[in-house]
Amino acid sequence: MSLPVRRNVPLLDGFISFLEWIGPPGAPILIFSHANGFNASTYKTLLQPLSAEFRIIAPDLRGHGETTLVTDSRLLPGWRAYRDDLLALLDRLAIAPDVLAGHSLGASATLLAAAAKPDIGKALVLAEPVMATDQIAWKAWAGRLLGRSDKVVPLVAMTIKRRDSFKAREDAAKGFTGRGAFKTWPAQMVTDYVETGLVPAGDAFRLACRPQWEAANYAVYPFHMDRLGSRVTVPISVLVGTVGSATADPVLQGFMRRHGKTRLVPVGGASHFLPMEFPDLFRAEIRRAAGLSA
Repeated sequence: MSLPVRRNVPLLDGFISFLEWIGPPGAPILIFSHANGFNASTYKTLLQPLSAEFRIIAPDLRGHGETTLVTDSRLLPGWRAYRDDLLALLDRLAIAPDVLAGHSLGASATLLAAAAKPDIGKALVLAEPVMATDQIAWKAWAGRLLGRSDKVVPLVAMTIKRRDSFKAREDAAKGFTGRGAFKTWPAQMVTDYVETGLVPAGDAFRLACRPQWEAANYAVYPFHMDRLGSRVTVPISVLVGTVGSATADPVLQGFMRRHGKTRLVPVGGASHFLPMEFPDLFRAEIRRAAGLSA
């Protein structure tokens, strides 16, 4: 297995920073996109075992980790910004991925990219893609338009109150472990998260993904995710948890009716943080999608 190296690719408004595992010569290429509020480093223990078989590229999304692309929560055009950034990264790197995978926001951005560019890769593996109903999406966008997102979207209200400053990364990791969103995470993944999830700010550290930016993403859910099924041509594996899933079943079922090559993998006992809770299963699905033995 290879160790990851940090690389940067310049775009017009900054650069995309990403982790890359070189992998063995001629290895299939895996692109992995992370969830809202986190970063590529968070998933190092998930991805590291796959580096024996894949060349892996895991970007920090706009507003996250070490990526420096411009962020203005008031002007965020929706999740197509992440779609466009992913397509721009692949174009600048001039690579043809074999498998594109993602978690939560990263999974949804990957799906949006595959709908915009049907030949983007050979297969998708999506863990807990956010598929909100149009009713929820309309409510979120209306709240944003009226300046009342925190009143109509509970995740917005919760996120903007999040603690943003810490004395040290170690203190943050200790405070996060076993609590809140991190309750079911392995301790090492929490440590990996704070590695680039917190950045120096004077004599302290602050969140790289500012609460306002993370919250803004919850106010601009994409519409008509079910309709993407008629535009995506590659096989897709969708892994969903059975405890508080962010993948609305009516939307997923509508997508599957339009996309005849969807493999649905319900994971009993998994929450929205499925990749942290069942990493072996997620890795096996990625290997399967690439035509490798699980």
